[in-house]
Amino acid sequence: MSLMLDDDYPEALGLIANAAYTWLVEHLKLDHQTAAEAALSIAERARKELGGGHQYIPKGRDYELSRRDRQIYGKFHGDNYTQLAREFDLTEMRIRQIVDRCRKADIKARQTGLF
Repeated sequence: MSLMLDDDYPEALGLIANAAYTWLVEHLKLDHQTAAEAALSIAERARKELGGGHQYIPKGRDYELSRRDRQIYGKFHGDNYTQLAREFDLTEMRIRQIVDRCRKADIKARQTGLF
């Protein structure tokens, strides 16, 4: 089953509603009616809060990459560059760069300033 919307319902909001509906059915195993009501409520909330303006919705590549990079750094044990390269489908050199950048950011976050 899928979410049925009026033909004149805004396309962007329809995409939000359908994405929410699919997630609710697949992950929370909600029945059609409950998932449809919740999905439409989500889309309507977006319409009320964002409607009327031209909103840019980023694809979130930087967020996804930084999340992936933190995941790589969290799995790093000092000598598993090759394993991580295979697991994340990256070169070993790229894994080394990510680990180095994350290590520097981690150290910087833990150090306090002198003044």
